[in-house]
Amino acid sequence: MEEQQTHTHEAPAKTTDKKKKRSGWRKFFLTLIWLAFLGAAGAGGWYGWNYYQAARPTGDAAYIDSLTQRAEAGNLKAQSELAAAYWNGSRTEKNDTLALRWAKIAAERGSGNAQLILARMYDTGKGVKADNVEAYHWYYESARRGIAIAQRETGLRLFEGNGTPQDYAQAARWLKRAADKGDSQALLALARCYREGKGVGRNVKQAIALLERADSTGETIAARELGHIYNDTVAHDSAKAVFWYQKAALKGDAWSQNFVGDWRYNMKEYKKAVEMYQRAADQGNAEAQYSLAYCYEHGEGVEKNLTTAAAWYEKAADQGNVKARFCLGCVYDELKQPEQAFKAYNAAAEAGHADALNNLAYCYLYGQGVTADTNKGIALLRKAAAEGSVLAWRNLGDCYYNGKGVALDYRQAVHWYTQAAEAGDKNAQYQLGICYENGQGVLKDILAANRWYDKANEP
Repeated sequence: MEEQQTHTHEAPAKTTDKKKKRSGWRKFFLTLIWLAFLGAAGAGGWYGWNYYQAARPTGDAAYIDSLTQRAEAGNLKAQSELAAAYWNGSRTEKNDTLALRWAKIAAERGSGNAQLILARMYDTGKGVKADNVEAYHWYYESARRGIAIAQRETGLRLFEGNGTPQDYAQAARWLKRAADKGDSQALLALARCYREGKGVGRNVKQAIALLERADSTGETIAARELGHIYNDTVAHDSAKAVFWYQKAALKGDAWSQNFVGDWRYNMKEYKKAVEMYQRAADQGNAEAQYSLAYCYEHGEGVEKNLTTAAAWYEKAADQGNVKARFCLGCVYDELKQPEQAFKAYNAAAEAGHADALNNLAYCYLYGQGVTADTNKGIALLRKAAAEGSVLAWRNLGDCYYNGKGVALDYRQAVHWYTQAAEAGDKNAQYQLGICYENGQGVLKDILAANRWYDKANEP
């Protein structure tokens, strides 16, 4: 029995060693195969996990896919968010067509945010034909659901009669709702209602309070409007007006910068004026561009530079500033560029500038930048005189006094010199003194001559 037990113990031990050896080789070969597979996957790139990752949407694409699936399944929030994503180009490429599709679906189901997007689309004509009535409808629907921007836009359209009949009272109500939520533009508009007494009782103090609140939100225009109130209304206070205009100017408001520039200029603080004009001019303010050019032309607050003056006059003129176009011609005259001067005068004259007509007449009379034509010159001079150009009055006097383009006629010369002299033209005053001194076209009168010489010599 003991021998059998010993025998039975030995046999199993041998069997186990063989299995372990076979199992070890099997694991070795399996490991080699697995490593080879992983190597192939790594080398091939599009196999295995890499292929799965490349094909699987990630990040923004996954977000839009998920949003689209939920939207197509009827989830209202997803439909609204998808419309916003396509409208704003948020986490996907901007697509007005898809924005319109989802905005319509969500808006008709009562989403205030989607209704606002739809209103914006009809308002701007992006993705759909512009329609003020439809824009107002959707702004109103969004406003009813408490969207502050929509409440403000609804109020503005009621105030202006844009897409809906004008109704100041309703406008004020909607603007107040948006203003109560801190909408800065609604605060501005509601302040206007109180300032003008439209839709509410006129209350300048309330307008000021609303504008100060808007200013505290960083709204630049609020400071400018406060300047207007203290500059124009019964609450007139010059110091406060300047304070608010300067605050708006420092915040970057171009209109206020130009105003402060004028204020500084009138105080003869030319350098500070130029600084303000420059800021506003750089933002495209035509009046500031004109004023800056004037400073360069006359060397006030800055070194005189006619070329720079011409450049700024040109910018202002291109924005429709007719007096800048006229002054541009004067600068070209001083730069000895008669052809350019003629073009500028001609353009200003066609826009109705009387003194430009006068200068254009001079070009024709003396052949400056154009072939001389005295008949045309005199005709233009008479037209300018009829439109009230003091320069034309004096120049007509010169033409009659010298017989330039017309028969010499001292009486007519005195007539035109008198008109110009009484309007303050120094040259006409001097010439009128000569006529009285010499008895040309008028009885000789030394006292009268002295009076006009004195006038001509006054600062």
